[in-house]
Amino acid sequence: MRFAAMMIVVSLFAGCGGTGGPGRAPLEKDVVPVNGTLTYQGQPLESFQIAFHPRDGKKPGTGVTDASGNFKLGTNNIADGCPAGSCRVSVAFVAPANDGMGEIVDDPRKLPKPKVNVPAKYASPDTSEIMVDVPNSGLKDYKLDLK
Repeated sequence: MRFAAMMIVVSLFAGCGGTGGPGRAPLEKDVVPVNGTLTYQGQPLESFQIAFHPRDGKKPGTGVTDASGNFKLGTNNIADGCPAGSCRVSVAFVAPANDGMGEIVDDPRKLPKPKVNVPAKYASPDTSEIMVDVPNSGLKDYKLDLK
C-alpha cells in the first residue's frame, strides 16, 4: 500500500516538468522582472491588463493593474517576469467576474465599467503602436502613459 501511494505521488510530479502540461505552451525559461505604472493622460488605470508580446514569438508577460496603476508582469506564474527583447504592448480593461461580495456576475450589463476609458486601439498589440525593449536586466518602475 505504501509503495502504491508513493508511485502515485511520483507520477504526479513527473507531469510537473517544463512543458506547461498537455495542450499548454512550454514554459519560458528566461524571464526578467518587469514592473511599472500604467496611466492614461496622467490618470492611473485600475483593473487593466497590460501585456508585453515578444516579437520573437515567446509567450507574453501579462499583469493586471491595481488602483494606482501599478503592475508586475508574469509569463509562467504571477509576477515572475517577462522574456527580454523587443515587445509589442497591449492594454485592455478586465472586469472582475464577481461583485466584490463573492457573487458571480453572469449578466454582462451588470459588470463594472472602467473608471477611465481608453481608445480601443490599445487593446491589440497590432494596433497599439507601443513597442518596448525589455533589457536582460529587466525593467523596474517602467512608466507607460497612454495618450
